[in-house]
Amino acid sequence: LNEESTADLTPIILSPSFPNLVSGCPNMPNFTNYAVDFVETLDYVLASEPSKTEPYGFEPKHAAPMPSEEDVKRYVAMPNEFMPSDHVSVVCDLEWKTNGFLD
Repeated sequence: LNEESTADLTPIILSPSFPNLVSGCPNMPNFTNYAVDFVETLDYVLASEPSKTEPYGFEPKHAAPMPSEEDVKRYVAMPNEFMPSDHVSVVCDLEWKTNGFLD
């Protein structure tokens, strides 16, 4: 998540039993929802990384290309005849990892 989208949120402190979550996308998309009167990133892929307390996890590798704002504006908004949903699919490759403690 980015600073702008989380500026008004109160931080949640999770206990150490929760894994550290990272974005599955190397770069956050500018939007995942594009309507006539609302443009925002609403959809995320989150992955847990291996850590001292969690031996297994995922490493984000790649993300599928997202449409540009110009691509969507060509058809006014989403959904349209070429984009059947008002949300963009967020697709990324994750690699299964271990922290090495189990070797």
